[in-house]
Amino acid sequence: MIILTYMNRYCAKVLISLKEDVKDVKALTINKMLKNIGLEDKPDFKTGRFYSFCISCDSKINAQKKAEQICLEVLSNPVVEKFEIFSLELV
Repeated sequence: MIILTYMNRYCAKVLISLKEDVKDVKALTINKMLKNIGLEDKPDFKTGRFYSFCISCDSKINAQKKAEQICLEVLSNPVVEKFEIFSLELV
């Protein structure tokens, strides 16, 4: 007997950014430049990377786990970066 498991497609939206105690040199440069050219008095820019990807899974719980594993093992450097999965939608 063959049991077929239906796989759903989930689209994840993820933000990877530096941990709070890691110096964000790009953001410091942007903040300094914005202040110097008068566009912002108290700039507070932070840098990061945005990813959007779709994965196949049998449930949203497993899709969340799979997305977290992708973030930890492929997209981020857990020593200096953190990630936030801010959207995980069935498509």
